[in-house]
Order: sequence, then C-alpha cells, then structure tokens
Amino acid sequence: MKKLLLLVLTIPILSYSKEIFINDQGVRIEYSKPSVSCFYDKEAYEGYLNTCLILPTFETCAQTKYEMYICGDKNKFNQLEEK
Repeated sequence: MKKLLLLVLTIPILSYSKEIFINDQGVRIEYSKPSVSCFYDKEAYEGYLNTCLILPTFETCAQTKYEMYICGDKNKFNQLEEK
C-alpha cells in the first residue's frame, strides 16, 4: 500500500518536469512541460513559446496558441501523430 501511495505522489512530479529552450537569439527559456489536450510536440510548442516571449505570461500564451492551432486543427494533429 505504501508503494502505491508513493507512486501516486511521484507521477505528478515527473509530468511537470522543467524543459530548457534556447531560441535563435540565444535567449534561454526554462518552462514546464504543458498539459495539452492532444499529442504534445516539443518543437511546435517551443515555436509558440518563441512568439510569446514579449508577454509576461509567455507559457500561458504558448499553451493557448498550441491548443488553438495544433489541437484544434485535425490535419495538423494527424501530421504530428505520423512523425
């Protein structure tokens, strides 16, 4: 029972690991892996992060754009699944 409790408490910590992205200008961005409603593509998400850097809530901006343009577009979603 203790092992099950430990596993349940550990899984959320693993899913919120920190990622590091360095854009073309050399700006280093540390962000948490988002929980999105569809298949997660790191490269696509980091592209949206790069476009949202001027905003104070750039992670929220990137996640919203990802949800709208990747998860909302079935063709784009199918292309990412095939990768």
